[in-house]
Amino acid sequence: MLNGYIDTHIHGAFGEDTCDGSADGILKMATNLPSLGVAGFCPTTMTTSYDVVYKAFSAVYEAKSQLEKMGDPHADILGIHLEGPFLSPVYAGVQNKDYCLNPRDGYDMINSLEKDFPGLLKIIDIAPELPGSMEFIKEYSSRYMISLAHTACDYNTACLAFEKGAKSVTHVMNAMSSCEKRNPGVLGALVDNPDVYCEVICDGIHLAPPFLRMLFKIIREDRLIIVSDSMRGAGMPDGIYKLADADVEVRNGRTYYGPHGGLAGSVTYMAQEVQRLREYGINEEIIQKAAVDNPLARLCIK
Repeated sequence: MLNGYIDTHIHGAFGEDTCDGSADGILKMATNLPSLGVAGFCPTTMTTSYDVVYKAFSAVYEAKSQLEKMGDPHADILGIHLEGPFLSPVYAGVQNKDYCLNPRDGYDMINSLEKDFPGLLKIIDIAPELPGSMEFIKEYSSRYMISLAHTACDYNTACLAFEKGAKSVTHVMNAMSSCEKRNPGVLGALVDNPDVYCEVICDGIHLAPPFLRMLFKIIREDRLIIVSDSMRGAGMPDGIYKLADADVEVRNGRTYYGPHGGLAGSVTYMAQEVQRLREYGINEEIIQKAAVDNPLARLCIK
């Protein structure tokens, strides 16, 4: 049994990033994350070239093999979260839209990664309005956790994706259609499909504290998942850090990207988010489920 928080969406920390394709970098993350209360994690990729993604998988696979032989304390690698390339260019954010790929063109990529790194891929993010998405979800949802992300889809499209087999939403309300009174969007579909997991960045920046309190009331407590979505600037001094191809400024506990200072991941780690949720008045038992039990359940790990 893992003793600590489970972070299923983490790009990097301590100056390292999954897409660097460095086994040493992944090992550095794994051996330092326990100091932040993390017992297990899913290294998370970005929307980038296939070669970079492949190199990242190779590095994680090698690091995982080395960790299994180590006696030193470390956070377990639980599998890879593939954030991109099956995302909407309109909602790409810091993701490189030049590498966005329609799901109908992604079968060779997924099959190749599974063939060369069996069992490593766990979560696939997807914008369900893209060409071939529903067929893709139907094909792979029995083998991987399909999660809606970076999407312009409306309520009906999200519901259809859940019907086809998607069972998760990635960083809810960030990089997706809004929830409006006549178009409730992904959040409305999530509320009407209570068996779907709801991944939430709980730093109080991506979502305001009142919104977090609302989410923790309307989403079933066994479906909520806290994630850091942290990048390499986590645990590092303020400065400029690379997130895939982008330059991201880290300043006073927040990321800034582009001319308008948009968010680009976080530099908040799981223990900080747990503490902030306590300060926001969220029930302790629900917090613990969202930080430990539910992330493992999404990965089908007991």
